[in-house]
Amino acid sequence: MTSLPAVASALLLLILLSSCCSAPKPPVDSYEHLTISGVIDGSEKFIFAPEQVKWVHLHWSEPDDMTFKGKPWNNPRKTPAQWADFAHLDLPHSRIVQRQGRDVVALEPTASGFVLYLVDSPNGADNYSVTIAIPKQRKK
Repeated sequence: MTSLPAVASALLLLILLSSCCSAPKPPVDSYEHLTISGVIDGSEKFIFAPEQVKWVHLHWSEPDDMTFKGKPWNNPRKTPAQWADFAHLDLPHSRIVQRQGRDVVALEPTASGFVLYLVDSPNGADNYSVTIAIPKQRKK
């Protein structure tokens, strides 16, 4: 039979071990992710700045079936309402983390934001999708 002090010591040891050795918390994601997709036939330029998203059509057909953060973006000439979720972030340090499309998907930083290029040079259109990681904190 085990004595009461031995049981109390064992319980105290278990409590101490469980408090100091708990599983580590997962790291906080320091990025917001923005996915833009659509059917591209030609070349498009999207200029992202804190105050707006500006679309510049360069060649061939205009984009079709565009989505911005999973919502339809029926008029790329208008800044999507969802842009407000990203406009205050560290835009110049954004980067592409996932892309789909048979030709060019490129991101170029600017002083206050970035420019996204979607270019489909081969004949016919293709589906394009790009996920951009935008840092939550401004780098110092």
